[in-house]
Amino acid sequence: MSSPRGRVMAVLFALAAVLRLSATALGAGPVYQPLRYEDDFSYLADPARRSDPWDGLKYIPISASRYGPVWLSLGGELRERFEAYHNPNFGLRAPPANAYSLHRLQLHMDLHLTDYIRVFAQVANLERVGARGIASTTDINHLELSQGFIDFRPPSPLGDAPVLRVGREELLFGSQRLIAVREGPNVRRAFDGFRFTDQWRGISLDLFAARPVANSPEVFNDHANLNQMLWGAYLTVPVGEVLKADLYWLNYENKTARFRGLTGIETRQTYGVRLFGETGGFDWNAEFAAQTGSFRDRKIRAAMGAMAAGYTFENIAWKPRMGVEANAASGDNGRAAEIGTFNAMFPRLPYFAVTSLLVPANVIDVRPVVTVRPLADISVTLGWDMLWRASNTDGLYGSGLVQYPSTNGGTGNHIGTELSADVRWRVDPHLTISAIAARFLAGPAVRQAFGKSVTFLVLSATYRF
Repeated sequence: MSSPRGRVMAVLFALAAVLRLSATALGAGPVYQPLRYEDDFSYLADPARRSDPWDGLKYIPISASRYGPVWLSLGGELRERFEAYHNPNFGLRAPPANAYSLHRLQLHMDLHLTDYIRVFAQVANLERVGARGIASTTDINHLELSQGFIDFRPPSPLGDAPVLRVGREELLFGSQRLIAVREGPNVRRAFDGFRFTDQWRGISLDLFAARPVANSPEVFNDHANLNQMLWGAYLTVPVGEVLKADLYWLNYENKTARFRGLTGIETRQTYGVRLFGETGGFDWNAEFAAQTGSFRDRKIRAAMGAMAAGYTFENIAWKPRMGVEANAASGDNGRAAEIGTFNAMFPRLPYFAVTSLLVPANVIDVRPVVTVRPLADISVTLGWDMLWRASNTDGLYGSGLVQYPSTNGGTGNHIGTELSADVRWRVDPHLTISAIAARFLAGPAVRQAFGKSVTFLVLSATYRF
């Protein structure tokens, strides 16, 4: 068997060679959304608008009725990704190095049964070649129903667009700081439950109640995690011509939470606001959330603030964007009566920079970032992330809010500095190739726990249709 890196590189260059040949003929091409159930190919009902080789599968007419057409859309994604770490997990209870490839194949069908009923289903094959040397639940799933739901879209005289959804789906809200699909790992995150959405004059409302899906590597063996529950409301409203606001109320329960070395029931209420927009080359995205609740017999008081802003020089060669990102998530004081560790629940990964080492709990960071575009379809992003502990009496947390061993001691609060370079090439509307390299220089908060500096490399190719 070829090495993980060789396998990925062979697929990457083969896809690039084949797809690049058709890039000119395809023109602008189709637009694929991060959530594939949000793809809209209804315009292909007009045969004159078909120009992409896959358009014949994107709109397959079945029948017509007084309640609207019945039609089917088919699609999918193939991703091959090679990852290599030197000192994964800061070298804490981990091998000195690893290298492996991740294979992701997803296929979906979107069946529209008139204008009022829709059925969406997606299956996935997710594999890893090579060993991590550390435990992971997001690498392998041989075959699974990753999404499957039914939409009911009743007519409304109010001019709005209500939808009731029941089943398994991926959720993504705002900047994915609290609820995300987890795109970086091989297995994307999904939820089982129901969701009501409505849109009216630029306002959107989501009401939902769901449990996260617990991944199992076996065939068709995934199930809802009965220990966790998420429910709440998410509202997006326009504030002005260039400003929008998200307002949300989220409730979270975890029956097997772990804080201060104890396991118990965690209940949290999160109240948050996000302001975002862009104009005249400027873009901004600021968010604040406060949490209350309880863990065992202790109250929870935690908070998070985040900001990303930048300016793009449209009239300069390569159109550079100069930006800065900053995050602050509260930590715990082990001697206080209240639990102070912020829980982002289901955040995007990576959250801070590209190494995916930390989640937003007991962390403060500032990250200057520069993005340039040497060509229209190529972007290069350089980042310099500086991170500190919010509390010296709390530890550092990785995926799943699992604390790294021995990181809740010591006196140093400087976690480290991460330097990263991210190059992405959109070969054509279907194929994207990327390469990422990062070096995390461990600070006192890591070294006092006998952690080490980390080097990270990614090569990836994604083909969507």
